Amino acid sequence: MSDEGISINLILNPEDISSYSNFDKILQKEMEIFATLDFEKKIFSGYIITTYIYLDKTINYLILDLKGPEIEKIEYLQNNNVYPLNFQIHYENENKDILGTPLIINLPIFPENEIPDELRIKIFFTTNENCSGIFFLDKEQTESKKYNFMFTKCKSIECRSLFPCQDTPFAKVTIEANLEIESPYKFLFSGIQKGFFYNSNTKKYNFFYRQSIPIPTYLISFVCGNLEYKKLSNRCGIFSEKELIDKGKNEFENIENYLQNIESFVNRYYDLEILNILILPFSYPFDKIENPNLIFIPQSLISNDKSLSSEIIQEIIHSFIGNLITNKNWKNLWINEGLVKYIERKIIGIIYGEDMENFENLFGFENLISDIEKIGEESILTSLEPDLFNINPNDYFSSIPYEKGFEFLYYLESLVGKENFQLIIQIYIDKYKYQSIDYLSFKEIYENFILENTEGNDGKEILNSIDWVLWINSSGKPFAEFNFKSNLSDDAINLCDKILGGKGNLDDKKLFVNWNNNVKLYFLKYLIKNYDEINGDIYNNLKNIFGFEKDYYNMEVMNLWFQLSLKVKAKDCINGVKKFVLESFRLKYIEPIYSFWFEFQPKEAKDFFEKNKEIYPLIVRQIISNKFKS
Repeated sequence: MSDEGISINLILNPEDISSYSNFDKILQKEMEIFATLDFEKKIFSGYIITTYIYLDKTINYLILDLKGPEIEKIEYLQNNNVYPLNFQIHYENENKDILGTPLIINLPIFPENEIPDELRIKIFFTTNENCSGIFFLDKEQTESKKYNFMFTKCKSIECRSLFPCQDTPFAKVTIEANLEIESPYKFLFSGIQKGFFYNSNTKKYNFFYRQSIPIPTYLISFVCGNLEYKKLSNRCGIFSEKELIDKGKNEFENIENYLQNIESFVNRYYDLEILNILILPFSYPFDKIENPNLIFIPQSLISNDKSLSSEIIQEIIHSFIGNLITNKNWKNLWINEGLVKYIERKIIGIIYGEDMENFENLFGFENLISDIEKIGEESILTSLEPDLFNINPNDYFSSIPYEKGFEFLYYLESLVGKENFQLIIQIYIDKYKYQSIDYLSFKEIYENFILENTEGNDGKEILNSIDWVLWINSSGKPFAEFNFKSNLSDDAINLCDKILGGKGNLDDKKLFVNWNNNVKLYFLKYLIKNYDEINGDIYNNLKNIFGFEKDYYNMEVMNLWFQLSLKVKAKDCINGVKKFVLESFRLKYIEPIYSFWFEFQPKEAKDFFEKNKEIYPLIVRQIISNKFKS
């Protein structure tokens, strides 16, 4: 490695301050990835060939985002010739803990009239234990207990921890991947499989994938395990370990119906062609992820009664909003997530009825207010377009961009009507497909539609009534609030009040069982909010009527039940709590459960965690350990 000739003033890119890359000067277009996996050494290594387009032919260096991987060498490829390139890793910078250590590459020097339009750069990389976007699960952390497992999580700025790239949603790429692993393992990728073959020289299988739709780097995903596949429809399917494949197929057999309803709403066929989902092992600690052609689903969403199957609707919608049209930086996340949430609620209304849609609006608003109170009303992270300088974009993934974004869009809908707003969304998707945009692109579509479809000064009056700046920049609660009403929320509150009044009976279970999952959660959250009214008799009555620990496999329900039990200091729940935190390592569950348990029984909670912590992935161990220190 050499730093000869490299002398630049390293600054964050103003187009996306979560990236050091100079994508405004030279932009990635295509990637070719060859990689192999070593489970024993826990490394992912290979090379990446990226085609870059010059936007400024006076530039003589390329800056890529990097956070952890070791770089062996870098080459410029021209026809059949290979030229080594000098490079430097900028280890010292004020944002290295969040953004990493940028890679600066000296570009070839060409005669002035012979500068090509494109460059192909080949980089050899190897991951290590410092790479935060790749996760290796030991055999005992899988369903089979026999085979290792690997997955990556690049969202939001962790692709740079796999290999150097322009790790910004602004810079979308098409990708070809050649992934090598020994039998019986199978390599998956966020693209469409084009084939595989056995290499007699390496005694390994090579899996070939193609992602022909330009995607941002945060949607790049790799998975390796002993996986099986079953079709759900002609274009939908499911991957998982053998132990989960039948349960997963049964849980998500309605995925084609969800997809068709979404296609109808946005008036567009599914561009990605194949929709596969992956059920991850119980030790997977994260939430759902909308990787194109490979949606990640936690094992905990298998409920055995399909009560959680609609959770996948949001991720399918991302195939149109997010994957097809992408927020160009993380401060514009809200236009992505707000639109997804808006469409999700419309699809729920179509499938489950208007009252269910109204309930989801109310449930989402109450979650928003709860998050704003936790984060702090004055915090910039409660605005729709926060300044993310020196802030990891992952820290902005609360309900704010989703629910506050939805509130603004719901307000915009109220000015033009449901049918017109649906048309606006359809026009927006058609115009900006395959692009990375900011909210101004949606604003332009919205305003032009109003001006073209109103008479006289009506359109201008509508537009003059909208204070975009106030909605987007104000912290705290939404600028306008809506009085969402639902019979389902009334039923849930009435049942809670009945239980808290000591009048619950076995017939109440029938009502509860027939509710949609989020209504059940609303019921339990209301009880948690009023936990100080729950005495021993009321708690025992709740337990006897609903039989939570005996009759429910629904992890979402059990999570809140155990939170309530720990909140009221019910000692008889502890055995159930211990079992629960060893059945799913999803941080959404075990982080609050351990917190409440620690408040109730500090020594018992800490001792149990210390005894079992090695079964948890590193990120879970770190987060729970910090809970006990605070």
